[in-house]
Amino acid sequence: MTRRLKIILIIILLLIIMELIFFIVDYNRVKQQEPPIFCIKTAVYRDGGTEEYLGLGYKVINFNILEGYDEIKIGTWFMSYDDFLNENGKSKN
Repeated sequence: MTRRLKIILIIILLLIIMELIFFIVDYNRVKQQEPPIFCIKTAVYRDGGTEEYLGLGYKVINFNILEGYDEIKIGTWFMSYDDFLNENGKSKN
């Protein structure tokens, strides 16, 4: 194995380890109803202040709806605000 290939593999391994650490820390914060640390805020909805965050391979939605729904959900990048309309008491019209 060449030296260059070893360096590339070490860098990829370090990135994967960092991603896992970021996810575990944010997951534990979400379980305690706290906002994530290692994510970037990408959207704020006009429903009372729901915030959407994007992390390395995951998404966090911090619901703060005026009708009283106050939860934080974590999932894949494909998770969307509309996936939780039934839970928060709203219905699609």
